Amino acid sequence: MKRNWFHRLLLSYLPVLILIVCLFVFIGIVQLNDLSRKEAMKSSQVYVQNIQNSIDMSLRSVEIMMLETITRNMKFTTFAGMESDPSFIIDLSQLLQSMATSNSWIDTVYIYRAGDGTVVSDKTILNIGQFGDRAFIESSLNHPQKARWSAPRVFRTLQNGNPEEKVISISSGVPINSKGIALLVVNIKMSAIQEFLEKYGNSEVNKVAVIDNSGNKLFGAAGIEAKAGDTLLVSEYTGWNYSNSFKTEGIGNIYFYMTSGWFIIGFLGMVIGIAWVIYITRKNYKPIETIMSRIQKYNQMHKDNPIQGPSVDELSYIDYTLSSMIEVSEGYQSQSKANEKYRQLMLFKELVEGSQSIDRAEWEAELRHMGIASFGSASVSIGEIDKYIDFLSQYSRKDQGLFKYILKKAVEETAEARGLRIWQEWITNHRLCIIFFEEQQQPAESLMLEVSDQVRKWMQDNLNLTVTFGLGNTVAEANAIVQSYESAARALDYKSALGSNRVIGHWEIELLSHDDLYVYLQYVRTIAQAFRVGNGGWEEQLRLLFEGLRRLMLPRDEISGILSYMNYYFYREMMELPPDYQELWNREFRTPWDENMEALETLEELEFFYSRTLSACAKKMEAIRESKGNHGVVQKVKDYIEENFSNPDLSLSSLSDQFHMNASSLSTLFKEDFGEKFVVYLCQVRMEHAKELLRGTGLPIQEISERVGYLHQMSFIRAFKKMIGTTPGDYRKVHQ
Repeated sequence: MKRNWFHRLLLSYLPVLILIVCLFVFIGIVQLNDLSRKEAMKSSQVYVQNIQNSIDMSLRSVEIMMLETITRNMKFTTFAGMESDPSFIIDLSQLLQSMATSNSWIDTVYIYRAGDGTVVSDKTILNIGQFGDRAFIESSLNHPQKARWSAPRVFRTLQNGNPEEKVISISSGVPINSKGIALLVVNIKMSAIQEFLEKYGNSEVNKVAVIDNSGNKLFGAAGIEAKAGDTLLVSEYTGWNYSNSFKTEGIGNIYFYMTSGWFIIGFLGMVIGIAWVIYITRKNYKPIETIMSRIQKYNQMHKDNPIQGPSVDELSYIDYTLSSMIEVSEGYQSQSKANEKYRQLMLFKELVEGSQSIDRAEWEAELRHMGIASFGSASVSIGEIDKYIDFLSQYSRKDQGLFKYILKKAVEETAEARGLRIWQEWITNHRLCIIFFEEQQQPAESLMLEVSDQVRKWMQDNLNLTVTFGLGNTVAEANAIVQSYESAARALDYKSALGSNRVIGHWEIELLSHDDLYVYLQYVRTIAQAFRVGNGGWEEQLRLLFEGLRRLMLPRDEISGILSYMNYYFYREMMELPPDYQELWNREFRTPWDENMEALETLEELEFFYSRTLSACAKKMEAIRESKGNHGVVQKVKDYIEENFSNPDLSLSSLSDQFHMNASSLSTLFKEDFGEKFVVYLCQVRMEHAKELLRGTGLPIQEISERVGYLHQMSFIRAFKKMIGTTPGDYRKVHQ
């Protein structure tokens, strides 16, 4: 057909719709002209109000930040108290620098101390005589009741230096409400404010002007000339004046529109459109009449089951008839496809799970459907999306489905390019199972390895999505495919040890031995104990533990068991400390672990998490110890023990004599700070030094025992085995 029914109807009614809309527009625009003018004035006022509020909020946030920093950070008060230590001045300058970088409008931040005329900024330290902003400091100190923000002025760092930036400034005494002790000054770049006004203050309709409280032009026109329809606002915070006026003037009247050519054309078009509708409707009704005649003949032939539909008009009836026919047809097709897909999925699960024997006729039919003449052998590959929890949070459900479809398509096309027949299904939300078929009884593992690795690289390079594949062994019978699936799943379980974004074959894990696992478990207790007492050696022990786990190449469930064992030891050790340490441990480690444990897939990620969270927790524990009044005494005792641990006569009694303290009081202080008795702590220190000598030297056990404070070798061996869990000789065999 030259023109279908849709085009004919469109040609019939679209011109009429356009003409009627134009008529209403021409008539309504005259009546809405005055209303639009009033609305424009209201929107102009809102427009200027928003610009004023945005600038006020930005400047107010800088003021609040300055006051909160003075209140919360004692460095400013300390500086005002004549502290001049170089390291303190560096810290103070870094604090000023962090204030300057916290807001893009801030140009410079500096603090002036009246006691010696010292000025410290985020960039340098100068004397008031060298400082280029001396006039502003003196003005602020002499007239403290002036407006919050100064008038625009030129700022320079050095007295005779070049002007650096035009700024407005705000200042505050340090401490707050003090006079003449110290002054903190924050300079705001006028260029930043002007850029904001350039971006938001100009439009095709409005023109904005801003004047400060001294009459200086900040943006736009040099003065404010009030006209009818202009908007004038004064900021209560800065005292600045904001004005806005329209760029365009003059709006037409009724006579202009009535006498315009467009109005006359619109009116004539409406007349022509009415005539056209009458003509074209009569012409286009005949096809509708023909369709209705055919439907009526169908109803006469099928009187038992006629088509029943709405009787409002012919077009609704025709639409209902066609919709019913299409709905029935699509229902049959959809049900057929769903049944076929479900049947294939159930057969696939029976194959890989081995839940029941495979029906031979159904199996041969499925092979023919895949184009396989005869079954020779099969191999299973499982692809797992790495970091699946991040994948779920990063992408929408629609995008997740798209990525999974692309992965299946990539596997299908890569296998087809190599002449391989495959059957693949998603067995879980993040695991794709692929069965590779061969018509001959020969291993397909090399080709399966090539296909899996090629798909892995393609997904990484093109979609930035990593996938890890586990490859199973080749089997010669359909009922044995479950064995290949289990070997592939077991290979994939070693992803934590071998790493993600790679292909893991069953042959890589069949010869692994875990005989040395007990040796590395011995690190767990010493790590937890050293962490509790603040001994830095726990970090090296943690590194050695993960290094050993990587060397053992354990599956994920065994790694999880070891880490649970270590977390239990940490928990048990932390319960020996006061409640504030326990609360810190729960907040800094246990809660993050519970939130992230499922997302940590590899040993590298696990080691980074443990190292980062435990280091942060250790620093805060040390801060708690330092905040206590007796920490200085305990630290001196700790240092003394570290220097004299090799002395066999070192005891709580000798320490009490050395530091002129009661032995019972000293023991109590140790228990409060480190959660354990002095004897246990001394033994730990000696064992840590003994381990270093066992790892790094070839000294005899007797000499090592003497060097760490034991006169008798057997006493040393018993203490070492009790503390470390193994004898010194066995420890040396593993770590040398």
